[in-house]
Amino acid sequence: MATHFSARALFGFFAVAIAAALVAGCSGSQAGLTPTAGGQSVIPPQVKNHCPAHGGVRANPCAVDFTYSSPGPVTVTIRVPKDKKGTLTESDNCGGASGIASVTVNPSDPNQYVVAAGATTGYCTATFNYNGGKHGKLLGYANVDITNSI
Repeated sequence: MATHFSARALFGFFAVAIAAALVAGCSGSQAGLTPTAGGQSVIPPQVKNHCPAHGGVRANPCAVDFTYSSPGPVTVTIRVPKDKKGTLTESDNCGGASGIASVTVNPSDPNQYVVAAGATTGYCTATFNYNGGKHGKLLGYANVDITNSI
């Protein structure tokens, strides 16, 4: 008993397989991209160098990696909205000079910070808050992720 396939049956099989692959590829979850209450996206907008912007506040760069071949220090520039008046403050969990890194404001430019590697390897985050208005409302913020591998 010989088994044979016709060209028509073979094309039909491929058509079904391709249709199933397309449906499977298009049915992936997009929950992270759907708007939340208020119409804002869950994922913050990406700006230059793939850094997220929150309320118009941006950090460049938004990630600092200290390695033996790149020991730093690194100057981070924080952009704030030009049309609003507010105050920029920095806080971090880096532990200062004896910790993972130190983050200090540039005395000649209050929107620039110098990030230097500390004596401890690890990961920390520096947060730059932009507050304004009568009650110091948070208008925006930017995070800088710092990794020390030295």
